[in-house]
Amino acid sequence: MATWPDLTEYHEAMQFPQRSLGDPDLQRAQIDKDRFGMPKPATGGNAVVYKATEGQNAWAVRCFLRPISDHAERYAAISKHLSKNRSAHSTAFVYLADGLRIKGGTFPIVKMAWVQGHHLDRCVEGLLDKPRELAALRERFATLVKDIERAKFAHGDLQHGNILFTGKDLLLIDYDGMWVPALIGRQATEIGHRAYQHPKRSMTDYGPYLDRFSALVIYLSLLALEVDHKLWDQYYTGDNLLFVREDFNEPGKSPIWGDLAALRHRDVSYLAGVLAAMVGRPVKDLPRLESVLSKSGGLKPLQLKAGGPRAPEKPRWSARPSKSGTAAELASQWTMVWSRPGEKTETRWKKEMKDGPVEVESEVEVFAPNPGPLGTLAAGALAAGVIVGASVSPELGMVAAGCGLVVTRRVAKVRKKTVKHTVIKPIEQQVLEHLKVAVPGHKSAVTSLQCTADGRRLSVVTRLGECGTWELDTDGYKLSSVRLPPFEQSAMAVASNNPRTAVTTDKAVLVADLVSGIKVELSVEVSNRASAVAMTADAAKVAIGQSQGQVHVAEVMTKRLLVQIVGMSSRVTALAFSEDGTFLAVGWANGVVQVHRLTPRPEKVGDGSHHNTAVTALAAAPKGQGFASGDDSGQVVLWGRNGKKQATPNAGGRGVKSLLFLGEEAVAAGCGDGTVKILNPSSGALLATHGLGATAITALAFAKEKLALAAGTQSGQVTMLALEA
Repeated sequence: MATWPDLTEYHEAMQFPQRSLGDPDLQRAQIDKDRFGMPKPATGGNAVVYKATEGQNAWAVRCFLRPISDHAERYAAISKHLSKNRSAHSTAFVYLADGLRIKGGTFPIVKMAWVQGHHLDRCVEGLLDKPRELAALRERFATLVKDIERAKFAHGDLQHGNILFTGKDLLLIDYDGMWVPALIGRQATEIGHRAYQHPKRSMTDYGPYLDRFSALVIYLSLLALEVDHKLWDQYYTGDNLLFVREDFNEPGKSPIWGDLAALRHRDVSYLAGVLAAMVGRPVKDLPRLESVLSKSGGLKPLQLKAGGPRAPEKPRWSARPSKSGTAAELASQWTMVWSRPGEKTETRWKKEMKDGPVEVESEVEVFAPNPGPLGTLAAGALAAGVIVGASVSPELGMVAAGCGLVVTRRVAKVRKKTVKHTVIKPIEQQVLEHLKVAVPGHKSAVTSLQCTADGRRLSVVTRLGECGTWELDTDGYKLSSVRLPPFEQSAMAVASNNPRTAVTTDKAVLVADLVSGIKVELSVEVSNRASAVAMTADAAKVAIGQSQGQVHVAEVMTKRLLVQIVGMSSRVTALAFSEDGTFLAVGWANGVVQVHRLTPRPEKVGDGSHHNTAVTALAAAPKGQGFASGDDSGQVVLWGRNGKKQATPNAGGRGVKSLLFLGEEAVAAGCGDGTVKILNPSSGALLATHGLGATAITALAFAKEKLALAAGTQSGQVTMLALEA
């Protein structure tokens, strides 16, 4: 057999189902395509799924991302069991051992009925303000779990993404980890979604008990949301309901447990206590959900306390902007509502042992005169009239009287005396040190930001190729598995309406899908390497600026050259497409900016040498109304749709590093001194200035619904500016 296919190879094979697929129904089917006319995949942990449609029939085609040695036996056993013990919540499927031909080999696929519905989390989100309907959904789920137990199988990965609500009932999908009695003695092929599984579950846990922990996680989450739907805003991450794996590692200690206890709801407290108690039991000994609900599971719930540690604080903003107006009208009232450093340096005192001077006390022996005998001796001398002066030396035991010496040791007394003196010895001292602290986030300059309209999610790409996402509601950061090669600041672009980015390498421009990981390379001349790049909003086209001054516009998926701009003998330093992709602005190192119309036929509509230094940033206005360009002197030029100059304000701030239009009435300029300047695009008037730190503002993104501005810096810091709640 050929080496196991990767995601890209599956994607290519699905472009030609008649040639690649072995099943006659699938050969006649049409594979669902995205906006670029390419097969549209849905990826999971173990498989990638494509939708195939033939007439009134629709199937899900599951292609496995890794080999499992006994695929055929497992799926044969599952198929046979479900055919005899069919649950109303399961769907029929067919395992095709040689279902797909790739690279001269055949590989297994699963053909399942395509089920239309909403995943459980999306369904729950739509019912948060409808507790009665949420309660009905919870009862439907309890019925599903009871039917699974009655049908004598276990799904193995019971979680929101594998439960569909069709409008009438709940259906299970994805049977890769399913257990049926014929598979007794084997090991599991997966251990399920970490936000729903027992923390001690392993591959050896494989039996009818697999769903019992996750069933209670889901049931308890639904009940808690009926009681207080605000828990959703606090604990939903986009990939769970309420709990995450860390909550199960130390039951009762993370914030969710305290918040459940604080509800003072008898059933919630009981079920939360049972779930916490389950963590200490082996997976195979867990009670059924039905037994837990009837309080006959034989498991004593743990007592949970309210008022425990709190969840991370969210950005300090309200659900909707607290004031009406445009970004231009409100920008001066913005404040920093959320910020996270890329790499944090802390100064702190620590204790160290070092040699140093220490004052100590010690006892020494001294001779002190005995007053009785010494007084008699002195009196005798005085009586003799011979004393002109006297001196006593206890150490030597002598007394000098007149012109003679008298031995007095016998009349002196030895005594101990405490004296102070300084010595050098190791002592504990406070020493000031600087430490780099590891924190979630980015270790290199932020080169692009993409923000959802509601401001809840911020996607980030950095100069070293890191791709990650901040979930602002939960203050959670997730680093993507997609990794890009390092690149120069100007030689990358991100599509505003699509999770795709383009970066330049020595020999090509690499366009990558940040979700699926699929990459497309557009080659360029080594002697005329790419120096700037831009993408249309839908990521269908890419503009490539070259070091010798030319610009090429190409279609991404077909790699077809659409437009070639001869340019000038100067390096292209910045590019920007208009919102609809019909205009392209080009900036060169010599300060020249040109505006080109690309359709219906290419033509230059504007040209100007309004910058004294290299153009460092370009941005397009909404609805194709114009452009803005900036340079390292801080000058910003605002261009109309016709390519004519409208205004030339100076932002200063050690040069302009990034530009972004905030609607039609404001443009933001990220400057080298760490400030963001908000300008009027018609007059160039300065509307507001916000200082975000000491390093350059290298990327900007706008949350339209929140009227909030996200900024990324040279140091990797990300910050959100908005109206504070």
